[in-house]
Amino acid sequence: MSHSEVPPPPGIWSIPASTSRNLAARDDLLAEIGAALARRGVAPLCGLGGTGKTKLAIEYAYRNAGAYDTVFLIDGQSQATMDASFVTLAAEMRLPEHEQLDPARAVGVVRSKLGRRGRWLLLFDGVRDPSEVEPYIPSVSHGGHILTTSQNPIWRGLTTVNVRGIERAESVRFLLQRTGETDAESADALAEELGDLPLALAQAGAYIEETGRPLAEYLALFRQRPAALLERPVSFPVTVATAWESSLAAVFSHQAAAELLSLCSFLPMDAIPRRSLGEYDPLALDDAIAMLRLHSLIEVRPHALSVHRLVKIVVRNQLRRDDRRRWMEAARRIVQASGRISPSTEEEREGRTEPESG
Repeated sequence: MSHSEVPPPPGIWSIPASTSRNLAARDDLLAEIGAALARRGVAPLCGLGGTGKTKLAIEYAYRNAGAYDTVFLIDGQSQATMDASFVTLAAEMRLPEHEQLDPARAVGVVRSKLGRRGRWLLLFDGVRDPSEVEPYIPSVSHGGHILTTSQNPIWRGLTTVNVRGIERAESVRFLLQRTGETDAESADALAEELGDLPLALAQAGAYIEETGRPLAEYLALFRQRPAALLERPVSFPVTVATAWESSLAAVFSHQAAAELLSLCSFLPMDAIPRRSLGEYDPLALDDAIAMLRLHSLIEVRPHALSVHRLVKIVVRNQLRRDDRRRWMEAARRIVQASGRISPSTEEEREGRTEPESG
């Protein structure tokens, strides 16, 4: 059942209306969220920007609306935004003298009130650092629930729900339904190019819908000019490129992380062996990986690292020409040493080696 079929309950409800047309069915993750909340009362949804964490949290709220009397969405990006949300929530709860409450007092009163009862769900969206949200979380001992979304996967003491790309069959189904086409072969190939990333699929679907360009033609255009299409605005405000702007800005202020991500953006392998990065100082490498993990820009697998294919495209396009050549040559040496295809072959397959203009 989609949330459009479930009316919100009476009481406090601040979840925005949303359409399901940009959300693939993700029943497995919704079940995982429910299980995590039942066990601990807190469920952090973590993953790369564009994987649909916020939409998933909203969908969970709608599907479980009848279980709560209070459901409130909180902008978790900073102390200021969380303070403002709690002042609003204090007014919605009609707490005594709520109009005179300063932010610190509002946080304390709301936490105390909610902590003594159940049937509430708070959604902290876009949390940057788990430690920043801790002072705002009420006790969940009486049955309240906390759902957070974050690119940071490190939530000590809590099991996270890892939100990644959707299954290929679901990607194909989504593209065909969104575009009204029947060309499953092109839809499958495009889903591969987009790495099954929900935001990228939605962006492509909207572009095709708005321009009338057939799936097969969009696929050919994407292979020629991927970065330009990832940056191109469509009928919703966030594109794949803009979704990662703040994360990439933070990473490129950290030299070791910037260098590692730049190098990885030219390596064609899905799993990059750690041993292939032997030129790096081990501690510097660990620092770089830790910084990239804060934004889910890299996944750590046993003995290997992985960077989403669209992250590679966006990063390559942002580098200066001299830096592109430098990192392409460094990647070439690693690839040749590992006996795999050369980066130039991969670059040629993805369309171009020079920065794209919009």
